[in-house]
Amino acid sequence: MKQVKYLKQSLIVAAALGLSGCSVFGDEELSYKELQPFNASVQPSVQWDAGAGDGIGEFFSRLNPTVVGDHVVVADREGMIMAYNRASGKRVWERDLQAQFAAQGEGWLSGAESLRISGGLVSYGDNVVLGTENGDVIMVNGTDGSVVWQTNVKAEIVSDPAVDANHVVVTASNGKVFGLNAQNGAELWSLVTDVPALSLRGTGAPTLAAGGAIFGTANGKLTVAVLENGQQVWEARLAVPKGATELQRLVDVDAAPISRGDLIYNIAYNGQLAAVEMRSGRVVWQREYSSFQNIDMYGNTIYATDADDRVYAINVDGGIERWVNADFEGRELTAPVYFNGSIVVGDSFGYLHFIDAASGETEGRLEVGSDVYVAPVVADNELYVQTRDGTLLAVRTN
Repeated sequence: MKQVKYLKQSLIVAAALGLSGCSVFGDEELSYKELQPFNASVQPSVQWDAGAGDGIGEFFSRLNPTVVGDHVVVADREGMIMAYNRASGKRVWERDLQAQFAAQGEGWLSGAESLRISGGLVSYGDNVVLGTENGDVIMVNGTDGSVVWQTNVKAEIVSDPAVDANHVVVTASNGKVFGLNAQNGAELWSLVTDVPALSLRGTGAPTLAAGGAIFGTANGKLTVAVLENGQQVWEARLAVPKGATELQRLVDVDAAPISRGDLIYNIAYNGQLAAVEMRSGRVVWQREYSSFQNIDMYGNTIYATDADDRVYAINVDGGIERWVNADFEGRELTAPVYFNGSIVVGDSFGYLHFIDAASGETEGRLEVGSDVYVAPVVADNELYVQTRDGTLLAVRTN
């Protein structure tokens, strides 16, 4: 029942129980699939490991590493941020952001016991952007850890920001979307979206493309706003609330959209995986899938992990399913990532699973010792994995 601990309101706790395969009215855990023998054709190994502070504890978070040149940058929930050399794993720099802001007496931050980092990390050029549950959006220099700017949007940030040379866009758990100046953090615009009485813990990370900020909402819609002024261009519905209870009517779009060419691809919980026209918002095709995880795309294939921990490969042309892997049902999988011909997912039992991207067959496995709560980050021929207990691992395959 791990996901229960990461939600802050009792009704939302009930929603998470339904997602994680637990009983709402008791401690009984339903079954999950035990790992089975397989023919290993991929041999993953840890190249080096290092500390990522104190990790995230038992809190909900999708806090992940990010790569800046020769460095991989990682943070913990409390406010420690550090960089490691990608080749050697040696620490390059470290900063205690919470202590720094507390010493400066920076308003809200000065009274907080923890920075409560929960959104990011996301890099653009030499800079790294993160968000916090306290409402802070902070940009630091990824080469030395110095703070470029900090602003507070007075709303909880629990998803990755989106960044380009001129803009930072963040989505907040109260339904607001903020556009900030990437040079100084000044607020350029804000947009309010509807939030139902009951929603999942989390928000969809935005994507920036073609002059627009593209994001999902808690009421089952995909939306595009003009990047310069926040004016809403269109909405496309990816899920329609159904059922007699608020729990059954959850339709959050918590995945980050993928933009390719003239189309945007995204997925909703209790809804659809859809391809939507960038300019008009017209739904080109849609297929019934349910997920609150990011999707990935490689070539002409979309890869998705659904709410029951099945992994799918789906053709981008028409949404035809190529394969499904159901070996890990109930193991609380991460979003999938494509890596050197494999689809990689982590699980809450402390394993990385490697699935053949062409066939869907399990082909490799690596035990890492702690809950892999967020998808690994791919950079060149290496995976960077952050675990719940505050370990950073660099993983390669043969």
